[in-house]
Amino acid sequence: MRLRLAIVSACTLAGWVWLALQDPLPVIRITTPLAETSPFWYMLLAFPILGLLVADLFDLYRSEGISRSTVELGVQITLIVLLSSARLSVRLPLSGHSLLVSYFIARRLLLPSFPRGRSRVELWLGLGVMVAIVYPKLFWWSDPVTLLTGMALGAALAVVSRWTTRSRQVPV
Repeated sequence: MRLRLAIVSACTLAGWVWLALQDPLPVIRITTPLAETSPFWYMLLAFPILGLLVADLFDLYRSEGISRSTVELGVQITLIVLLSSARLSVRLPLSGHSLLVSYFIARRLLLPSFPRGRSRVELWLGLGVMVAIVYPKLFWWSDPVTLLTGMALGAALAVVSRWTTRSRQVPV
C-alpha cells in the first residue's frame, strides 16, 4: 500500500513540476483553442489517476512478471498518454482527462481483481475526479463533444482490457 501511495505521489509531483514549467495551456473546445487557459488544478487532476494506473501496472508486474496482461496495460497507458498529449498539439476532438479517468473507472468496474477496500476507495477517487472534469467541460467551456468522445474511448479501451484478461483465462 505504501508503494502504491509513493507511485501515485511521485506521478502527481512529476505532473505538478511539468505543469509549473509549462506555459499556461489553453482551453481547447473540440479543436479550437479558446482565449482562456486551463486552470492548474484542472490539469493536475490527471496525474493522480495516471499514478494509480502506473501503480496497477507495477502491481501486475510484481504478481505476473511480463505477461500478456502487463504488456496490455502498459500499451493502454502509453496509448492514453500519447492521445492525451496529441490532443494539445494535433487538436484531436477528445478530452485526454475524460479518456484517462473513464478508462480508470471502467477498468476498475470490469476487472475487479483489486483488494476490495483499496479498489472501492480508488474508484470513489476516480468518480470524484470525473465530476471535477465534467463540470467545467459542460458548464464553463460548453464542450460535451470532447468529454463524451474521451469517455467512450476510455470505456472501449477498458473493454479491450477485460477481453484480454478473459481470453487468457480460457483453458487451451
